[in-house]
This record gives sequence, structure tokens and C-alpha cells, in this order.
Amino acid sequence: MATFRKRGKNWEYRIRYVDQMTGKTKEKSKGGFKTKELARYEASQVTIDLKDGFIERNENITISNYLDVWFESYKPTVKETSWRNRENNTNILKAKFGETKLKKLNHNFYQKAINELSKNYAYNTLISINQVAQMMAKHAVRDSYFKFNPIADIKIPHYDNEDEQILFLETQEITIFKNYCIEDINKKRKLDFIHVKLEKERELAIYYLMLYGGLRVGEACALQLSDYYPITKEINISKTLASKATSQTNDTYTVYPPKTKNAYRTIPLPEIAYKQLEKWLRLRKEYKLKFSAQFEEQCYIFPKKNGSPFTPRDIRTKLDVIMSRLDGEITRITPHGLRHTYTALLIQADTNVKHIQALLGHASIKTTLDIYAHITGDKKQESIANFDKMLKNLG
Repeated sequence: MATFRKRGKNWEYRIRYVDQMTGKTKEKSKGGFKTKELARYEASQVTIDLKDGFIERNENITISNYLDVWFESYKPTVKETSWRNRENNTNILKAKFGETKLKKLNHNFYQKAINELSKNYAYNTLISINQVAQMMAKHAVRDSYFKFNPIADIKIPHYDNEDEQILFLETQEITIFKNYCIEDINKKRKLDFIHVKLEKERELAIYYLMLYGGLRVGEACALQLSDYYPITKEINISKTLASKATSQTNDTYTVYPPKTKNAYRTIPLPEIAYKQLEKWLRLRKEYKLKFSAQFEEQCYIFPKKNGSPFTPRDIRTKLDVIMSRLDGEITRITPHGLRHTYTALLIQADTNVKHIQALLGHASIKTTLDIYAHITGDKKQESIANFDKMLKNLG
């Protein structure tokens, strides 16, 4: 039974009902209606919902919190190998949605989120992430948070990468790229602009981690001080950072778990990479001191003036400037092209393909082999010539 009353200029309804789950009498109310008719209309809709067994739960529960509720219910029903795989995808969703209320989950909102995630995760990974979200949504329907699955019939973005050109720097182009960066660092600058030199040292350290360590751009941005092991000269990769696609400012970002379990890895750095990294870590103290008034320590290896991490968007912007200035001298690449260059260098060093897979953190050897095939594709004639020479030597 609904009752109505006027509060100031607006109307409010109150409904007393019996919670079918607990048997207890509860009350639901809502105000702010300009007319009694509007309040009466919504009250009638809510009354129907209550009679149909649809009872609103905690309106303030977040998607992140409810993922925990679902996961605790799901976990005992499957083998450990299954729930551990789901756990990683659950964490990705929690990082994406944060404190967003569960009641805001709808088709358009979720489709937009999946589209954004597609920029950081492979198609198969997106399918797994969506499976978790769908299971969570169906559980929420059973818990009477929704009448029906609000995210059914989602389309997973699928980009055809078969014909994608894999661009990387040849050996002589690497030299040109490095020389440009070093010369840019060593330019004479006025004292007021000494921070620019420090920032370019920071950027070179990032480029070297991608070029000589094979890090993904998000992995480099997510590194914290505790992720570098100076004794063994190794980097621990346990997270990835992404610029928020909806943000127009570079300070908005999200930290995710790695794309796959293989992406969790510890990689040794060659001398050129760890020396530049250690140089930057020394300069980082100077950089932090220079901007102490606005710097808030968050322990990222590559911070900006306020302490927030350098983002993939920042790196793309900086690298694009270099590519424009070196246009015609070297192949124009994106940050991922530095990672492809690392792959090419490993191939030139006759590194075992399985070792390349481990260093790059590829989930599948097929991914490694596809890149290997692209990079070595122009060496077919050279390979046949060497094979022919071997056959002749055999007599």
C-alpha cells in the first residue's frame, strides 16, 4: 500500500512491503516529484516490481564490491585452475569500474567500457573478461538487483591483425634514434629550463626499457621503485597502466593487472638499459626536489611534476615529435614499434623462440612466431642461399 505526502513544493511516496527473502516488513520511499500524479505513477511501478519478487537491494553497492560477492559464490563451484583464471579477469573489471555503482550498469555504459578495454587487451582476453561480467550480471539478476541482464548482447571489438604491418627500426636506424635523443638531452638550456633536460633523461630511460627490454608501453609506465632490482639488474613486471580514453587530460589513468599470466615476468636488462635507468633514478631525486611544492610521491619510477605516472598517451606524444623530426631518416614507429625492434634484435642474436616468448610475455607461441615471420620475411632469399651453400658443401 502506497501513501503520499507533500513536502514543500514536491511530493513523496512511501510503500510498506514484506521482504520475501527475510519475511520482514520494510519501507521504501522516494521524493522530489513535482506532482502527486508523478509520484503515484512511479509508486505503482515499484509496487508491481515488489509483487513480482523484484526487490531492490543495497543501492550503494559498487560493481567492484558485487564482483567480490559473485566471485565468492562462484569460487567453490569450480576447480582452482578455473577460478584463478577468472580471478585475473575479475581484477581487470574491478580496476576498470572502480567505485561505479552497480545500479548504473547498463548496455551502453558497459559497451563503452569494453570498447575502451579493447585498446589494451587482445580479442580472446576480452572474451574472457566479458564472460566474467556476464556471470556477475546474471548473478545480480538472481539477487534481484535487475529484472534482466543489463549487459546482454554485447559486441566484442575484433580488429583484424593479420595484415597489420609490423614496423621496427633497423640497426642503423636505432643509432640515428639514440643519437638524436642524446643530442637533444645535451642541448644548452637556460637555468629555468633545466627540468626539460631531466624529463628527456626520463623519456630516454623509458625508450630503452622498451627498445632493449621489450616492455609494453603500459608496463613501463606502471613500474614502481620496488620493481627494479639493482643487484641483479632486473625489472619485475606485474601490472600495466593505461590512459583513460575518455579523458582529455594526461593525468587520468588506470592501473590494471597484466593481460595474461605470461605477462607477469621478471626480465634481465642489458647494460645500456640499466645504466640509463639508474642514471634516471639518481636524477629523479633532483626532479622531485625541483617540483617539491606540487610533487606528491606515488613511488612510480617515471613520475611527472606532480608525482603522477607518465602515461602511454604522454609517451606516444613525445615519441611522435621525435618521429616527425627524423621523418625520412628512420622508419616512423609507435611505442609498440620499439618493442618490435627488441624482438628483431633478439632474432638477430639467434635467441631461441621460446626464450623470446618468455621475455616478451606472450601468452601464445603463435604470437611470437607471427612476429618472427614478419620480421624475418625479407630474409627468405638469404636463407635459401645459405641452405644452397650448405648442400653444395655436403657434396
